[in-house]
Amino acid sequence: MVYSYIIFPLIMKKLSNKPSVNINQSFFPKVAVIMSAYQEEFIIREKLKSLKEQNYPTDLLTFWIASDGSMDGTNQIIQDECINLSNSHVFIFDNRRGKPTVINDLVSKAKAFYKDTDFIILLTDANVIFKNDLVSFLVQPFILPDISLVDSKIEPLCKVSKGISNSENFYLNRETLLKQNEGKWRGLSMGASGGCYAIRSNDYVPVPKDFLVDDFFISFNILLTGKKAILNPMAICYEEVSSSISTEFKRRRRISAGNFQNLFYFLPLFTMKQLSLWFVFFSHKIIRWFGPMFLIFSFLSLFYLAFYQVILYKAIIILSLIIVAVLIFDKFFENINIHLSFLRGVRYFIVINAALLLGCFDFLKGIKNNVWEPTKRNQ
Repeated sequence: MVYSYIIFPLIMKKLSNKPSVNINQSFFPKVAVIMSAYQEEFIIREKLKSLKEQNYPTDLLTFWIASDGSMDGTNQIIQDECINLSNSHVFIFDNRRGKPTVINDLVSKAKAFYKDTDFIILLTDANVIFKNDLVSFLVQPFILPDISLVDSKIEPLCKVSKGISNSENFYLNRETLLKQNEGKWRGLSMGASGGCYAIRSNDYVPVPKDFLVDDFFISFNILLTGKKAILNPMAICYEEVSSSISTEFKRRRRISAGNFQNLFYFLPLFTMKQLSLWFVFFSHKIIRWFGPMFLIFSFLSLFYLAFYQVILYKAIIILSLIIVAVLIFDKFFENINIHLSFLRGVRYFIVINAALLLGCFDFLKGIKNNVWEPTKRNQ
């Protein structure tokens, strides 16, 4: 785990220490923005406003927007706002089917509209707000024929310092930098940010039924073809960062189950011809997904070794118990409005790894559908 969280990012920083490709030419391909929304009445108006304000040629931009069985005010807001959104195609579905199924449908409709000619698909979540030059920067790298996926840089929509928001921001910033370096090294940016990324239409692979994490499935399929995925730090959008540890726990548990779906789907495709790809996949993702198991086995082995009267192992056990006690202390301090960054960071790490473990169990029990409740932000 030290290797995955600390050493591997340092390796990527060293390997990517080379000048970025400078793209000065203007490039304006056709772009289809694909978005599925569910129960997003509090943010959807602002999202649609950010789509309207894009400084991109309107005749080259279409919007494919669906409400996936929303029962709040989402449907009406979409219909009202899209009257003034040029080239928008709105679909109101009565029954909830899940985001992957909906985006498969929307992509099919967009391909039919463009008569299967090559264009750029921009996949985005309803709660991610675009900067007005987002589309321009996101599609610019596609001028290079070997680039097939471009990820965005997601920044906090509002600066908050409550709950786990600081820990979450720290983690997301490190992940963004790591994916940027992976892309600069060999075009192996691992796992697109589901909130906003773009791909070539010819490289879209429909997400299988009941898959929970569609963004990783889509992006890894592109890497398997030998094409490149990068993160463009100039393509900026905004999303609220969760401050509720219980909410983030549920989200990470769902994502963990989806990660193991992807792992066992792609593992049989391993080949020695793509060692760089699998090196990054193993170092960045697989080790972390199995991190909770490593922690449990380490803790149990320490108890066994302590019987040999070695002071070092006994000291580590005591330290481990103190770290677990941090959960209790941090919760107590939070209740009296005292926020200590170190304690909150340790608690965040423990809770997230617990979510990864339970997500693995959810996968082993079997996943029946890909429908979930959207994450509530800043509760």
